[in-house]
Amino acid sequence: MRRWLLLGSLLCAHAFGQQAYRWTDANGQVHYSDRPTPGATEVRLRGAQGYSAPTQSAADAASQTEELPGEEPVQAYTRFNVLRPSQQETLWNTGSVLDVEVDLQPELQPGHHLGAYLDENLIDVRAISNEFQLTDVFRGSHTLQAVVLDAAGREILRSLPVLFMIQQTTILNPNNPNANPRARP
Repeated sequence: MRRWLLLGSLLCAHAFGQQAYRWTDANGQVHYSDRPTPGATEVRLRGAQGYSAPTQSAADAASQTEELPGEEPVQAYTRFNVLRPSQQETLWNTGSVLDVEVDLQPELQPGHHLGAYLDENLIDVRAISNEFQLTDVFRGSHTLQAVVLDAAGREILRSLPVLFMIQQTTILNPNNPNANPRARP
């Protein structure tokens, strides 16, 4: 344990630009120190690992904001949320059809349309209004994310996920309060 503490302190010393030394004593024990000792060799420590984000050149930035001839400038979307179904909502007897409503600001841009990720599977419904329906959504827990797509179907923006549950009433349940009591054997 002491060896690891000493090695850790040496690494810290290296980060501040100090020297580190290593030597082996008569018993074969390896030692490290920040002070030179007779028979010690200087230890070369690698610098700390780091990350620097790449910088964007002015030419790259200008090319990304250029407008193509005949196209309207695209405004950035500032808000995108799923309003319906709400987070942790339980829906009953939907008939496998899910009504979806989103809040999108500003309005949908020309050439863009809405789709959805249902349980991580993209469904491109090509909706152009803030309300649309998904079919074949059966009972169970589901995750929904609305998505803005461009004309080529590429994702532009995705909402935060909403978890919801669908329950279906069944006549096969013997405890069903709506079952006809005379029909029971």
